[in-house]
Amino acid sequence: MILSLIINFSILFTFIVLAYFLYEFFGGFKKEYQPYYPILVGCGAGIIAILVMRTSLHLSSEVIGDTRSAVLLLAIIIGGPQAGFITAVIAGLFRMISADFSMNTMFFGLNTIFVGSVMSLIAMKIPITSKNVHAYIWPCVLEFLFFIIIVTPVTWDDPSLWTLTFMSAFAFYATYGVLHIFKKQFAYTRAVEKLADTDYLTGVPNNRIFREELNRLTNNRLAFALVLIDIDRFRAVNHHYGHLYGDEILKQLAKILDDYAQEHNSLLTRVSGEEFYLICYDAAPAIALNYASELRMLLRERAFILSNFEEVHVTASFSIVNYPDNAITSESLVRLADDIRQSQSNSKQLNSILHANQLKKEH
Repeated sequence: MILSLIINFSILFTFIVLAYFLYEFFGGFKKEYQPYYPILVGCGAGIIAILVMRTSLHLSSEVIGDTRSAVLLLAIIIGGPQAGFITAVIAGLFRMISADFSMNTMFFGLNTIFVGSVMSLIAMKIPITSKNVHAYIWPCVLEFLFFIIIVTPVTWDDPSLWTLTFMSAFAFYATYGVLHIFKKQFAYTRAVEKLADTDYLTGVPNNRIFREELNRLTNNRLAFALVLIDIDRFRAVNHHYGHLYGDEILKQLAKILDDYAQEHNSLLTRVSGEEFYLICYDAAPAIALNYASELRMLLRERAFILSNFEEVHVTASFSIVNYPDNAITSESLVRLADDIRQSQSNSKQLNSILHANQLKKEH
């Protein structure tokens, strides 16, 4: 008996590890796979349910005890109600045909489908959380217990029946605890990764991501345009309103630019104080000039509302270079964009747009 329960627990633990890692690496990060994830979890949990039934404790000739209820609930927690329903159907159908067909095996199979479906429907309205998980596991385990007592010769005073009941609950809580630890660890890992890749103030990708993306594009010889966006006279803005209000302007500006970038197949990054870079994928010079023109108009018409309810208007100047037309390395591209910005500053041009091609013509 103890060996069967230990094997059941080991199978459950393996399921938790595989299912959650699958979620993190395929369901959590790959949006195109997310609709299929509940189906994948449901089928996987169904196989796990079959395994725990195959290694179950035999209470009588046609009655087996296993941690099936824990599998059903864990499938709902990891994959959602749809996964729980799929698990219940697979487990129930297998229970019907796993041994010589009889009324008992049919009843147990139908009961598995019934319990899993009810729990899935309830979870659709009230998702399972750490606070209400007890209200799910105990009714589920006790329902299986009383169903065995009602439809089989097994009596309530059979010690193996109660041992199985509490071991099922223990197996669920133990694996649920492991799942909770995984969630916390992955959440911490994602937070650390976000800090490493994200600008602390604006939330857009930082200089490290900017450099990595430039290197990726140039190493693969993929054409793109690079737009340096520099806020005009931002030091004067900071001096007049204060740095805290300057930060508010930067946050609002980053939101405007990032929304535009996502709509135009581009990546926005912040590399320093008032400087942002827009990497425009597969954008010819004319397209990049059009992007800059639209952004210039967008910012010119936008009023930034500070927390003290003051309205501030700012403008920006745009320096544009194209790969591979104007430079062939990431360093030379950045240097050229900065040279254009310096030429704009020296000529005191504000709210201007200048492409590297135009600079060459002037020289």
